[in-house]
Amino acid sequence: MKLQKKMLTVLLILMMFVVAACSGNGGNDGANSSSSSNSNKKNSSNENVSLRIMWWGSQARHDATLKVIELFEKKYPNIKISPEYMGNDGYFDKLATQIAGGNPPDLMQLGNNYPDYVSKEALLDLSPYVGQEISIENFDQNVVEAGAMNDKQYGISLGSNVLGLVYNKTLMEQAGLEPLKENMTWEDLEAYGKDAVTKLDGKFAFADQSFFTHYLNYFLRQQDKTFYRDEAVAFNQEDVEKWFDMWSNFRAAGIVPSSEASASMSETSPDVSLLVQGKVLMSLVWSNQMSGFQSAMQDELGVSLLPTAKDEKRSGLWIQPSQFMTISKESKHPKEAALFINFMVNDLEATKILGNDRGIPGSEEVRNMLSGDGSDMDKKIYEYFNTAAGVASSMDRELPNIGEFDGQLNNAAMSVGFDAKSSAEAAVDVVTAAEAAVAKSK
Repeated sequence: MKLQKKMLTVLLILMMFVVAACSGNGGNDGANSSSSSNSNKKNSSNENVSLRIMWWGSQARHDATLKVIELFEKKYPNIKISPEYMGNDGYFDKLATQIAGGNPPDLMQLGNNYPDYVSKEALLDLSPYVGQEISIENFDQNVVEAGAMNDKQYGISLGSNVLGLVYNKTLMEQAGLEPLKENMTWEDLEAYGKDAVTKLDGKFAFADQSFFTHYLNYFLRQQDKTFYRDEAVAFNQEDVEKWFDMWSNFRAAGIVPSSEASASMSETSPDVSLLVQGKVLMSLVWSNQMSGFQSAMQDELGVSLLPTAKDEKRSGLWIQPSQFMTISKESKHPKEAALFINFMVNDLEATKILGNDRGIPGSEEVRNMLSGDGSDMDKKIYEYFNTAAGVASSMDRELPNIGEFDGQLNNAAMSVGFDAKSSAEAAVDVVTAAEAAVAKSK
């Protein structure tokens, strides 16, 4: 009898342990409710986790990102994030040192140079976390694809840019000019410019932008060419010659300033641009610059698509993520890191804090929210972005060592403008510079 009682006691104790083990994590592993359904992703566990994150940017970006980290930690109290941030200068050197030393941050902000880190096997494939910890269902497909290589997702866009044509609507109306028509070609733009300069009292239709790398790439993409594809230069001398010839025609027609006049002008920022100074009617700019142009001037600005090509093979436009958030392959807590990425790009409270500092958000839901709270110019930009996203084609890989190529293109364009070289001769220089940039990367 005593033996039976002892056995019964042991059984009861074992049952208590089983019940306790089964109920230990029950019902409390979800995240706190979020202002966005897409940001309400479940945490993988309730263990205390420490993450490191590294980004570059301005003080405004630092302040906003720190607020988002604080908000995230309130919603996920078991996850603590240690931030490292700085300006652009020296950022990648510091990151390279940490990676080489085997101590990279869990979360790393990268640009369109992220493929370099993929080749170094420094980044984690995020594909297993997409649809789980990370939601991209409201993202434009082109934005998603820009962060993928070899069918693997390595980066999630924190914001995107797209090229556009900004024009002085006030000046256009005062001069009695017709609004820009939809789907205008480069030839239409030239004809419009010739008419405009007869009514603009000494002003030009637009600035000479023949030396801007991304504008040339837009022109190339319309012929299904690009700077770099399949690990090689993907354009030729004739392609660049056409570009230089077009701008030479613009200068000859008085649509843009002469090279001598352009040399004394600057397009380095909105404040000193010819558009803000009232010397030109329109300018080719990135979407993240448009608000800066409007803020710097009293006249009302409008936004239009860039010209198409008569024999266009594909849209020259592409949605270019300005930065990606990535996860180190060495991270011991990739699920928690993925949760933070999702929070940055989907939580409506967090995205409202971050705004457009890193570019236009990839999520249409977030864009609609920000547009409703934004200025008139912000609304124009979001409307334009949605239009551009509807016609844009996939983004191409960036040319390796593109910073060096920028300088060579600038020199070649100036040599044509000052009649030091023909378009054909300068085009050879551009192709040679591109080939050198690719060779240097191998």
